[in-house]
Amino acid sequence: MSIQKIYSLQTLPIELIHRIFDQLDIQTIIFSIRSACKLFYSITNTYNRYALVFRYMSKSDLLLIARIIDPKNVISLTLSDENETHSEIQFFFSHFHIDQFIRLRSLTLFYIEYEDLEKFQKHIMKYPLKKFSISSNVLGSNNIATSLSAILSYHDFQKFEFDGSENILNEIQWPVSCGLEHVTIAQWYSWSTVYFVLSHLPFLRTLVLKDDSAGISFKETIVTQYDIKQLCHLSSLSLNSRYNITTNNMRSLLVHLRMLTHLRLIGQQPLTDSLLFDGFQWENIIETKLPSLNKFEFWFSKHLYHYEDVTAVESIMTSFQTSFWLETKCWFVKCDYVENKYCRQLYLYSTPIYRYSFDYLDGENTILYSTTNNINNNATIIVNTQRLSLDLNKLMTKDIQQNTNRKMQYLFQNVRELTLMIGHQWSMGSIEYLSRILNLSNLEIICLHCQHGSKVDTHGLDAEMDTLFKHTSNLRSFQMNCNNFERMASISLNGICLKLPSFIKHLSTDIMHMSDAKMILERVEHLSSVTFYRHDPYDFANEIIIWLRQHERDSLSSIFMA
Repeated sequence: MSIQKIYSLQTLPIELIHRIFDQLDIQTIIFSIRSACKLFYSITNTYNRYALVFRYMSKSDLLLIARIIDPKNVISLTLSDENETHSEIQFFFSHFHIDQFIRLRSLTLFYIEYEDLEKFQKHIMKYPLKKFSISSNVLGSNNIATSLSAILSYHDFQKFEFDGSENILNEIQWPVSCGLEHVTIAQWYSWSTVYFVLSHLPFLRTLVLKDDSAGISFKETIVTQYDIKQLCHLSSLSLNSRYNITTNNMRSLLVHLRMLTHLRLIGQQPLTDSLLFDGFQWENIIETKLPSLNKFEFWFSKHLYHYEDVTAVESIMTSFQTSFWLETKCWFVKCDYVENKYCRQLYLYSTPIYRYSFDYLDGENTILYSTTNNINNNATIIVNTQRLSLDLNKLMTKDIQQNTNRKMQYLFQNVRELTLMIGHQWSMGSIEYLSRILNLSNLEIICLHCQHGSKVDTHGLDAEMDTLFKHTSNLRSFQMNCNNFERMASISLNGICLKLPSFIKHLSTDIMHMSDAKMILERVEHLSSVTFYRHDPYDFANEIIIWLRQHERDSLSSIFMA
């Protein structure tokens, strides 16, 4: 008879336990594992790869961690001065000695002001940083640009992420022979900015451009203003654009990027260049300008004229059914013919789908026809997205109708923020169905958006919420939009808001009465910030101020009325 060995976490080598810690957040390590036994207490004290993410942490938890964690054991730090975490950076400065983070390799600062950045600048030169991320809501600041220039010049970063004003970006003085290899720009406003950045980064390998919100058109003369020979090392380009994707734009840019192995083009708005939807055109561009390309991801949409029917889809798909697409590259493409009450649109995209934000079945759109260049037209579509919006009832109904074998039509990966549209009713089993199409444990933010006339069974909702919270241990923010519907607001208060688990730190919700707000503040004590939505927020603000003066809440850092 064989003897079955039973292993537990306590029997594992310390280094292996530390590797497990690498995959856990600091709250789990400190507040759950550390207190389990003396062995784990000792192991957590010797762990030296902590990642401090204070973006979703209450002030009381931050104080505890400040007393427990040695800054020398921290390799990653994230701070935020967003509305939900207002003044967090100042609070951090008052409880940590920033000069002691001598092993810090990654620093992320959300919505930082110049004064706080200046404090970091004095010590940041001592850190062995490899990644630096910064976002600032200051529209223009020479001071911030000056600080960033100094930080970049003193550090041999590998990764740099920037989200802020174009004025700040253009004022940065890039060091000679800057060694950056990976750059992400959250907002890009013109092609001049793109070429300016590229011309100063001779070792750049990956460039991500997330949003061109200004819509400035491409000009060929821009290319000649910069030394673009340095772009030869770029191997990956991701471009999210509202306006700037045309075949002419792409030809002018890609001719200088012959070493590209990965190209991602996401059109955020309907496009007007019909050649973008021509597989023969893309085949020519790739074969003549991008000989090394082995991964091509895209998402394009366009408005259809009233006389264009589903035959337009078939015509487009024919151009993507050549041996180049199906055999040489093995790239699969799907096309949807979509209708809503305003217009008809065509969506053309590669699979799997890669989009930062994905809105599927928003309640208005109906897919009339869909086809692919792949033989298996019913294959499950993988969607990689961080922000997902779903009309859950509609998606469930669609899957039940089209998949008698219960195979999921869509699987969503890497979702961090989920918005669920609640229609006329909340279907029982919705959360169980949801768990089959995405990993609930990855979620950090959930928003429930109720339509007028939503009918929700209170008992059923309790069970559904219990199931949801059991599977979302990383959830930090919960948002409830009742659309000023009083019955739904009452159900939300008693069935959701007053039953939030302790790991949720931020709540945003409609309130109908001041007593509802007071009840939430008194009973849900683990919240670090709350936002109440009212049609008359100023009248409620004074009562909230009076309540705060009468009640001390160490964990509560901010309350907003909107």
